[in-house]
This record gives sequence, structure tokens and C-alpha cells, in this order.
Amino acid sequence: MTAEPDQAGHNAAVPKGKEIEITAEASSLERLPPELVYSILSYLEPLDLVAVSATSRTLYTRATADHLWQALIQENIPGVQVRTPSPCKSFKALYEAHDPHWFLPKHKIWFSDDDLTGRLIIVRYDPRRGCIEGYQVVARAQSRTFEPWAADRRVMIHNFDPVVRLHLDKPILQLDPYDPDNTRDFGRDSPSHSGIKTVKLNRDRSRSSSPNRDAGPSRSRSRSKSNTPKRSRISSERLMQNSTDSMYSALIHSRILSETEISSRIDEPFPYGGLWPPPTIPSSQRVIATSFDGLPGQRLSPLSRPSSRSDLSDTAFRIKKWIALRVPGDVGVDNIRDFFAGSTSLTVDPDVDERLPLRMHIGEDIHTYATLDPKLYTPTKEKPFRGIWVGDYSGHGCEFLLVTQPDDETPFDPEAIQPRQGETPDEFEKRRYEETIYRGRLDAVKLTGDPNVPRGELTFRVDDLGDGGLVKVCRHEPFEGVRIVRSEGHIASTGFVMDSFIESELLLISPDRLAQHWIEWGHVSFFVRVDIDQFLGPA
Repeated sequence: MTAEPDQAGHNAAVPKGKEIEITAEASSLERLPPELVYSILSYLEPLDLVAVSATSRTLYTRATADHLWQALIQENIPGVQVRTPSPCKSFKALYEAHDPHWFLPKHKIWFSDDDLTGRLIIVRYDPRRGCIEGYQVVARAQSRTFEPWAADRRVMIHNFDPVVRLHLDKPILQLDPYDPDNTRDFGRDSPSHSGIKTVKLNRDRSRSSSPNRDAGPSRSRSRSKSNTPKRSRISSERLMQNSTDSMYSALIHSRILSETEISSRIDEPFPYGGLWPPPTIPSSQRVIATSFDGLPGQRLSPLSRPSSRSDLSDTAFRIKKWIALRVPGDVGVDNIRDFFAGSTSLTVDPDVDERLPLRMHIGEDIHTYATLDPKLYTPTKEKPFRGIWVGDYSGHGCEFLLVTQPDDETPFDPEAIQPRQGETPDEFEKRRYEETIYRGRLDAVKLTGDPNVPRGELTFRVDDLGDGGLVKVCRHEPFEGVRIVRSEGHIASTGFVMDSFIESELLLISPDRLAQHWIEWGHVSFFVRVDIDQFLGPA
């Protein structure tokens, strides 16, 4: 039969004299009751919904329904209920406005490779402003008191009562929604719409006394924009709204490393060929840390940027910061080139509006952030010590840790624990509880570090929480009744050199409080669980 206009008014573009067969399957979805169509569409990913919406007017109406896109947004916003698409007109527009950055609030916890100390941030969605924001997590000890341990008066207990909060004065990350008018290319990796026109000075190593001003990057301003390929949302740098008049920051996506790339680096000594997150932290994806991606101050290697959504990492990203000083209105690019001739080469960003004010790009600081698999820090009945913790590191201050308990190689069956002859019900329940939680290994990895033992390194480890590692059950205050197991503490000289593990003991006070007895140093320090979810809602 000959193609006819469908119910939505679409005519198939069929050459004259040609006929096509329209089967019942071609329009069967449209003929279903709306509630069934919505149910089917609710299983689709965002880009699939976009594809469906392009097939007919009827399915466009169904696939752009607000409740479908609201659900997609809600999946990426833990701890906050999103009830309005403001400042956008629809939930689909809001999704587009933050695409492809929804993974940032979804994973919420991010830690960076800043120097040796690192940084821990919480990324969340603020429904009041429709923005994605990230703040540094900081901690301080309310007071520092010391007391000798009754079990050994030579050992000093460093009491620890930390206050953990977000540093709200200045966001590390802030993404306001794109102008909805600029999101028409959603699903086709549309260009970034944010930018500033900058002149970047690059030191000329040759320092020629008679530079050829007609060659090299100094003439980059004259290049035709039509010959400069535009970067997509995936590979471009997204200018963030936490910038000031002269300090700017941008978010950059990272490319997922292949298994071959990872295996070629993972066995190297610290810093492990630049892998981030480092091998101490289990992760399904790894990227290259910024410091291993080129010389400081240089642009990132093109190979570090994803080329499509398929190789875009949703467990790592980068933040670039730089200074961009405004150039007076009567000073042009040629004047700047003349002034620095012979000592620098000049690069003008070709991808931004010529009408924007000219700024001088000075310095550049780039750091890589990675997230954690929720399984690593979510406690369970059998693995109650998993979590994000804050610890007392004396002169270094408070530092944040990931405490993990790896899964058992052989699945544990609590029902295999049976009452013993002569054992009372209370004794049996106590023994079953202890045998359930005091099993296997425990590792504590620093998410933030210090000049001795940096971020991403083990700070202490326990090979066996069970009877194989048991030292004793303490009978002295303030740890009476506390289980003490053998552990190893990680120490090093400044710059993480000559590191080693020393004998220590871990006191399992409760699932929310631990203490480490550094035997060689003669002191006990505490670790306290951090409730991350308390920071997910806007203040």
C-alpha cells in the first residue's frame, strides 16, 4: 500500500512511484493506552527517550512528559526531592541544561589528587536555584585533651571530638543550568556555550632575538573560526559560575583508561604511573591524574579528553583554575604581542565570541577528582565498619578516610553458627553477633593526607578481625569490654619516602568509633564515622 500521512500529520518521504509496506508494528506503540506507553518509556535512558520523541508527534508528546524526566533527574539526586524544574520550563529542559553532569550529584563523594594532601568534596543539587554545587568537607577538633591509659600509664590517649562541616564560603564546583535556548542539540553533543576570550602567554624556550612574528601560535588570532572544529559538551571545558572577576574555574571531563593502559601502570611504585583513583581504592574506572598528563601550565593532552559519551568517565573529572586579568580597552592583541616579542609566544582562544572583553590568561592549576563505589562505604550487618571516617593526626590535624571491609571469598552463612552444648540463649546470641561482624580484613585508606602519608595511601590495616587477629578484650577504662586486634600503621618521612608499616593495635569501640594504638609512639588516636548524607540537602 502507498504511504499515507500518519495521525500526527507526518508524510513519509517516499519517491514517486515507490511503495512501502506499513505494518501494524510500525504504529502499535502509538495505539496503546497512554499509561502503558508511559510505563514502557520509563525503562528507557535519556538519549533513547530523545530518539523516540523524534519519531512522531504522538510519541513526542509521550516521551517529553514531565514525570518521565523528573524521575530521571531524581535518580541522580540522592537525599533531595526535586519537585519543580525551576529555573527551566520543564524537567526535560532541566535535564538537558545539566547534561552530561548529572553523575556529579549522583555519586556525591569526590576526592582529589591535590598535592599530597588532597581534598574531599560533596557535590549536591540545589533545587532552589537549579544548580549543581560542590563544597569541601572540613573538620576540626573542638578541644584537645590527653590522659594516660589505665592499662599502660606510658600510653597517652588523645581524646577526639571533631566537628565536620561543609566550607560554604566558597564552592569548589558550581554549575548553573544552561540557557534553555542553547540546549536544542541535546543528544548530539552540542557545543559548550560558556567562554571568555583570553590571550595566553607561553614562554618561548628558544628566546630568539629576532622572532618571526608571522609564524607559529602568535598568529592564531587570525585563524578563521570556520576552520576550527568546535568541541562538544563531552570534550569542552565548562566554565563554572564560582568564578570571580579575575579567578576562573572550569570543569573538564576525563577519558576512561583501557584495561591495557591500566595494567601497564598499576604495578609501578607511588604514584602508580598517575592512575586516579590509585590502586588502593577499588574502582571500575580509572583515569590519568593531572600531573601525569603534561607539563605544568600546559593544556591537557587531547588523549585525556573523551571523544564521545562511550569513553566519558562518570567516576572522575577535572577542575581547572586560572587567573584572567582584564586587558584595558585600548590595548589590542598586536600590542601585547609586540611587548612580549622574543620571550613568549601568544595564543588567543579561537572558540569564543570576539565581542567579549579581552583578558590575559596567567597561570593554570588542574586537579583530578574521583568518586567511590557506594558499596565500599555503605555499612551492612556483616560489614559494619565500612564508611567515611575522620581521624585525628595530631600536628597534621583532621584527615578523612575510607574504611573498607572486602567481601568474603567464600560467602558467609550466619545460619551455620549453631548453639554449643551448655550455652545459654544470651551467650549464643552474643557469640553469633561477634562471629558475624568480627571477620576478615579491614583497610583504612586516606582520602585526604599529609606530607608524610598522602591521600590515596593506606593509613592502617587489619589482616583478621576475628580470633586469628585478636589481642585481647580490654578490662581497663575508658576501653573496658572493647575488642583489640592486631593492626599495622603506615608511616613515612616527609614527601612519602622510606615508608613502612609498624606494629599497632586497633580498638573496635563501636561501628561508629575506632581507636588506633600506635605502640611505637605510645599514644592512642581516635577515628569517628562521618554522616555524609547530612550534607546533601541545601542549607
